[in-house]
Amino acid sequence: MNILKRLAGCVFLLTALVGCTTRDEAIDAEKYWEGLNDNQARIIANIGGKPFYSNESLFSGQVIMSENVLNVTLTDQFDGRTIINLAGDKWYGRRPVSDRVESYEQSATSLKIGKIIDREKLIGEGFMLTKGDIVAVTFEKSKMVFKIRGEVAKYSDFRKPDQYLPFECLVVYKKPAISLGDISEQAIFGTTHSN
Repeated sequence: MNILKRLAGCVFLLTALVGCTTRDEAIDAEKYWEGLNDNQARIIANIGGKPFYSNESLFSGQVIMSENVLNVTLTDQFDGRTIINLAGDKWYGRRPVSDRVESYEQSATSLKIGKIIDREKLIGEGFMLTKGDIVAVTFEKSKMVFKIRGEVAKYSDFRKPDQYLPFECLVVYKKPAISLGDISEQAIFGTTHSN
């Protein structure tokens, strides 16, 4: 019964989240995508209402897919890094591809985002998603667009809810470098799935 309640709540929230994607966000995603080369991404992330990465940040990386995990790892020219993990049996069977993080400690699905803030001292700033939704609003071999909303905390503060900050992120990835584990491309992008 708890599983059904959680599933119903997740479907409701995902429907609301996808429904809240505005026309402007779709236009922005398309604008960013058109300016990218193959295996390049833009990440527009706001933490506590402030931009996290600079406008000059241009990411590249890799997507690794297996039966139970989708991993997207992106790094920019300034050593900023974003890692998205969606976990679960047949994660690729959900449309849109998505998952909800209820509590960082209780979910294999995760988002980690970080950057170097002092290169001389090698000091970084990193956050993880403590609660929220990761939704692939577009999930194709040639284009992936993720919308992420929720709350993040610094690595040192993820057990302190009073330190959580609001988080919104758009990831636009053009022709990602994809590596497949124990799964076929047909199973993930086959004709049985439509976006």
